[in-house]
Amino acid sequence: MEFKELSIEEMVRGYTEDATTGKLCCIFCGEEFEKGLFYTSRGRTVSAERAMEEHVLDEHDGAFYGMLRLGKNVHGLSDSQQDILEGMYLEKDNRQLGEEMDISVATVRTQKFNIRRMKREARMLLAMLEQIENEEISERRKYLEEDAEEQRSEFPAAGRDFSGNSLHPFFSQFNPD
Repeated sequence: MEFKELSIEEMVRGYTEDATTGKLCCIFCGEEFEKGLFYTSRGRTVSAERAMEEHVLDEHDGAFYGMLRLGKNVHGLSDSQQDILEGMYLEKDNRQLGEEMDISVATVRTQKFNIRRMKREARMLLAMLEQIENEEISERRKYLEEDAEEQRSEFPAAGRDFSGNSLHPFFSQFNPD
């Protein structure tokens, strides 16, 4: 299983779902369950979805720990970042986490802030990469750029006269030259 090809939703769940075959596949070990069939899990009969959820929890301690155990070469987190994230996952307060890690409460807060900053940056990077890699978005952008260029060549001064707009002082003072 190539983790780089998984969606965030699949990583959060801990398994993929193949829409054509109806198979659910654990992203950590490859265990499969087929939708529409029933399985025995924890001594009772359950659906494939429930069996997979219980498998991820029972065999990998849930998706969070499964991902954490993949190692730095996959998730890129330092040991202290892993410890902070685990503390956040276990809902430990800053004082308790600081004591366990032998760091100050202020350092815990700073590391949490930095992890949340990394999240914001990662989301921005994902959005920008989607703009680059998504063919549909790319084709639409090219179409709009070509259309805009045609409009500029046909009507060079169109859309540049804001002098009659009194909604905002900027627009009444706009000088395109």
